[in-house]
Amino acid sequence: MRFKLFGTEVYISFLFMGVITLMLCFDKTGFILPTLFAVFIHEFGHLFMMWVVGQTPKRIRLIPASVQIVSSFSSGYKKDILVALSGPVVNFVFFGVFYYNYACFGNKTTLFFSVLNLIIGIFNLMPVRGLDGGTVVFSVLSRFWSPDKALRCLRRLTFGLGIFALVGAVILSLNGRFNTSLYIMALYLIITALIKT
Repeated sequence: MRFKLFGTEVYISFLFMGVITLMLCFDKTGFILPTLFAVFIHEFGHLFMMWVVGQTPKRIRLIPASVQIVSSFSSGYKKDILVALSGPVVNFVFFGVFYYNYACFGNKTTLFFSVLNLIIGIFNLMPVRGLDGGTVVFSVLSRFWSPDKALRCLRRLTFGLGIFALVGAVILSLNGRFNTSLYIMALYLIITALIKT
């Protein structure tokens, strides 16, 4: 599905909608909807900051495991960093609001929402390719090096963190504490580092 919203082309893949639908249908934990909300406000933070700094998004693509926001131009490394950090900042604000609510009223649901936003914010600050922290690292390195050299450095950093996570996952497994999420994250980082585009 493809349409325009405020001059921005929005593309939602059929597979993306299918994956979301299946996740919602088979979710017995109740975690999927709050997680989707936290991801939505994270991405909205990026979009809002793009409009604030005059870096109007040209295209938004929703595909499985990714929301890609493409601007028509880069307006300088400071603005790129502001846009990259705005998503995690929104998550941290929601963490504070929900945690304050929990502290005042003891509602465990708001504690869950607060922790979820904290995790998503921290995860996206990892200095790896494809995440907001990686965008910040790339923007800073691009001030001193060519974009190609900055990208190579970021790919090496991503690969190194992927190997570190994989070693950690193996050590946990050998100690009888198999962690599927850590294996998935390690493989994601390694594959992301190896992709040339």
